[in-house]
Formats: sequence, C-alpha cells, structure tokens
Amino acid sequence: MNGWRKQIVDQIPYSHHSAILLKDVDNLLSDEDIILFLQEKNISLVQVDDRAEFRRIYEDNLNNEKGKWIYRVTGNKEFTFPFDMLQQGYYVELNIHDIMPSFSAQIIRQLDSEVLDALYAVSPQQQGSLSNKDTCNFILKRIYKLAYDLVETVEEWMNLLIQIHDSRYPLAPILKDYIKKTIERKGISKERLLLIESKGIFYQYLQGQWEEFVKQIINNDLSVKDGYLDTDTYHKEHFMHSEQIHRAIQHLFIEGRLQAVEIDIERNIPLCAQNGVKQRSYNPLKDIEFLVDKVISKLSIERKHNKEWIEIIDTYSQIKDLQLHYNTEKETVDSLTSQIEAQFKEWILTDYKALAGLSPYIKPAMVHHILPHLQLKDEKKQALIIMDGMSFIQWKQIKRTLESNFTFEEYGVFAWVPTITEISRMSIFQATIPRLQESIKEEKAWKQFWNKESISDMHITFENILAQGGFDSKELSALEKSNNKKAAIILRNIDKLTHGAIQGLEGMYAEIDVWLKTNYLQDLLSHLKESGYSTYITSDHGNKESVGIGKVKQGSLVETKGERARIYSDLVFRDDAAAQYSSVKWPNYGFSDDQHFLVAESGEAFVTKGQHIVSHGGISIEEVIVPFIKVY
Repeated sequence: MNGWRKQIVDQIPYSHHSAILLKDVDNLLSDEDIILFLQEKNISLVQVDDRAEFRRIYEDNLNNEKGKWIYRVTGNKEFTFPFDMLQQGYYVELNIHDIMPSFSAQIIRQLDSEVLDALYAVSPQQQGSLSNKDTCNFILKRIYKLAYDLVETVEEWMNLLIQIHDSRYPLAPILKDYIKKTIERKGISKERLLLIESKGIFYQYLQGQWEEFVKQIINNDLSVKDGYLDTDTYHKEHFMHSEQIHRAIQHLFIEGRLQAVEIDIERNIPLCAQNGVKQRSYNPLKDIEFLVDKVISKLSIERKHNKEWIEIIDTYSQIKDLQLHYNTEKETVDSLTSQIEAQFKEWILTDYKALAGLSPYIKPAMVHHILPHLQLKDEKKQALIIMDGMSFIQWKQIKRTLESNFTFEEYGVFAWVPTITEISRMSIFQATIPRLQESIKEEKAWKQFWNKESISDMHITFENILAQGGFDSKELSALEKSNNKKAAIILRNIDKLTHGAIQGLEGMYAEIDVWLKTNYLQDLLSHLKESGYSTYITSDHGNKESVGIGKVKQGSLVETKGERARIYSDLVFRDDAAAQYSSVKWPNYGFSDDQHFLVAESGEAFVTKGQHIVSHGGISIEEVIVPFIKVY
C-alpha cells in the first residue's frame, strides 16, 4: 500500500479497535486496492445508509469476536452515529483535502481513483494552493493532456470531443463544465457544446454526420479518385471533410461505437475512411485482428481492476458478435477466450471479493448496487428492464437492431457468484449482499426498496414477462398507470433460449435474431420513452457455452444442482465432489457460513459427458460481467 491510499489507511486505527465509525466525505474507501488491503486484515467494510438496518448489523457483529468492522457513511449526508456506538467504537473522518492540500477539494473529490493516482504522482511539483480554476487547468493539461484552450474551430472541437470520450479516464462533470465555459467564448454552438455531456449522444451525433458525409461524397460519386476523396463539392467548412477526423474515428467503427454505412456499389475507398464504409466485399478478418490485439494489450496489464475487465468483456463481445454474425475465425476467437478465462479466473479468485464494498454513487460495480444508484438520480419516472440471462455478447446483437432509434450509455456490472437467477437477480431487488437478504419474493423486495423512499405501492409496478409476438402496451401496468414512478420489467426470453440452445451460441444467435424482428423490445423502449420514463437495461447474469464432463451423482446431498454451479450445506459433500470432478471450490464471499459452492471450470458443465449446452452459474467472464445500460 503506497501513495494516497497509504495516507488514507494510516488514518484508520484498525489495529487497536474492532469497530470504527467512519465518515467518508469524499468516498475515498471506494477503491479496490484499499478494500482488498482491509480484507486481508480481516476488516469488513459496511456501507451505512439505513439506520435500522445499521443497528441490526452492528449488534449482530458485537457477538463476533473474530472480525473487525468499519461502518462507513459516504458523502455529506446528514447522519449521526448513535451515542452508544460512539462510546464503544472509534470515530474517523476522511477528507480529500488532507491528502492533496495543494488542489481544490471541490474539484478533486469528483475524480475517480485512477485520476487521483496520476494527480498524486505529479502533486509534489505543485507548490502552494490552487484555486478551482487553476486546479481544473492543472488536471486537464497535466493528467488528461487536453489542449482545450487552443480550440478555435468546430473541427478542433470535434477532435477534442473524440479525445475526451475515447479516454480511459472519465471526465468529471465539474471538468466538463469548465471546458464548456472556456469553449463557449470561441463561438461554438450550444448544441455542439452539449456533446461533451454524454458519450452516447456524442457518438449518435457523429453517426448522423458520417452518414450524411457518405451519402453526399461517396454514394453520389463526387468522387473517389485514386484512393482520395474529392470533397470540392462538399461544404469545406463542415468538419467531416477532415481526414484527421476520419482517422480519429476509424477504430470506433471496428469497436461498434459507430456503425459503418453500406454503399451501393464497390468503390476504391481511401484508407482513412475504409472502416466507416461497408461494401459487399467486406471481410471481418481485419476488424477481428484489430480487436484481438486490443484485448491482448489489456491482458498484458499486470495489475487489472474491475474497470479493465469491463473493457475486456466489451471488446471481446464485439469480437464474438462478428464471429457469430459472419461465421468466421472460430479458432482465433477460441484461443483468445482461453487466454481471457485463464487470467479472469486468477483475478476473480483473489480480487472479486472487494467489489461488494465499492460505492454505487458514481456508477454501480455489482448488481446489488443498481437500485441505490438509481435512487440517487433526479428522475421522476424510472424503468428498470432486466433481460434475464443476457450476456455482453447478446447485448451487442440486440444493440445493433436498436441503435438507429435510441442512444445508449454503456457500462458493465458484476453479477453475484454463483451466477444463478435466484442469487444474482434477488441481489438486484434487495440491493444488498446475499448474506443480508430476506426470504421474500422479488416483487415485494422491489416495492420495499422504494417504500423506504416514501413512494407508495400505487406508484410502483412489477412485471415478469416472456415477451412473445408483437408488443401490446395494454399488457404492461407500468404503461397503463399514468401516475407510476418506478417500473421493474423482467424479460425472460434470453434465459429461455439459453436453456433450450441445443445448437450452442450459434443457435441462440439465430433465435434472438428472430425475436428481435418482432420489434417487441424496440416498441417497449419507445412506449417507455413516450411515457416519460428514464429507462435502464441490465441483466442478472450472463451465459457460457459449455461441454459436459459428467453428472455429479450425489442425490439429496446437494441443495442446488445447477449445470455449472452446485450449492451444498455440508462442506464435506462439496469437497467430495470437487475431488472427483474438474471444478472450482468457490469461496462463499457475501454468503452465510453454512453455504458452500462448487462451480464448473470455464467451458465445462456438470451434465452428460460430451453434451453441448449454453448455461450459467460459473465464474467465466461471460457469466459474471453483464451490461448496465442507460437508454436515451
């Protein structure tokens, strides 16, 4: 432990106190490395939001002499720890200003941990205290390397936006506002200034501009001469005439951020525009090779965090989508899959346990963070669509059919392991780790969560649907009740197709394609948008194509007999099965001590030897990391 993290940890007297009451004003403990360090010291981090629940957890832990606990209140919320707890425990308050006093706390408290790492490394070079303005300038110039103050034209503004939205460091809202105030003096329109706010909306804008460019320049043969675009007849002041812009966005087409435009006849397209134009002779080989290299580059990072794994599954899913769509390069993709799964298994067995302790306030890290994250949004009506069993791979296929009508902000969240519906989906609705969950139905849990926010049942709806045939808005109470505020909609289609996928992922791909042609999902999203909902799409777990290694014959000795996961109440029986079959003894992170788990290795299942299935329950990256999407 070093850097700013060491300064944080040094303020927590964990060696001398078993209960620490901590006010984390700037959310500093929401860091994987800090949480893992505390866990290695047998210290559990408990997020405090509800006083009654906090009291219950605190008193339960008083009787446990083995562990130590940090009870954390995040942000500047009004919360006073009870007097008796303050007498028994030790109170600490953490503040970002104590870590980097040279910079404005108002600015740097909005930065994520990776940006803080970079800022801390250069902070000794700054003597004296900086104002808000100077702190913004320092961060944008030294950390993000953005020459925002040199922007004079629309083309330069678009290049800057590409750089911002393509950065691995997210730009904090306060930094976006600072850039906008600087750029608005340069005469850039308000519409274009707002493109800094959302990556999805910016890419949608670029998509429209590119389609217009292709239509006017390429499809109309205006013309392409000797591999160069003749743009004399196109408005020179339009930023899309720039080859620099073309080069800057080419990888976005390969990665699926932008969609290539199909053209009517074969043409000699210049290199700087080739990826944005799809001709009849298109071969995905080069695109797959580009994406494979990108994943391998990510895999070479020695110390990976959850953010890197989300980036890996996002790119890998684009590769799989190309492979399934064009039925090509299976051996290349299978080889990459093996590399990913080997490293992901190593990571998940050591670092996954830290994720539950991360804060949901900036974005959710795990599925049980989703509702607390939505709770923080200033949105009058919210709809959460849970696509049961949807992996990132299926999302890529679904997204392609929807993106002409909608814009998406895409993130990834981690499911609970074992990745089965009754565990991971219940974690979404109860918004807590499995060990603290009640034995109630999903609908009741959904309503209870929002009841705590003073929203009555009359303003809350819950649907669990197998969406067949055309969409009918009258079948959804969320759309029939004009006064509704919170809508949960579970669509079971993908999970249903998963368990019937006798032709593997290729068969599932074809079946999903058939379902998408009914336009059910598109019509549902349109109606929710028209009804004023802010809509989110997520999944409870993904799925994995696997081959049977043989059925585990233990009869009633096992509580849950999943195809890729088995749950035991007796450790001896779990270990007996583990000794006989290729498997992983999964630690019961987040569960009570009387539950024990056995999960299949990647690509294997506890079914008849040699049988091919698509299932879930295990620890493969395709099962564990699922999409979390904001729909516009």
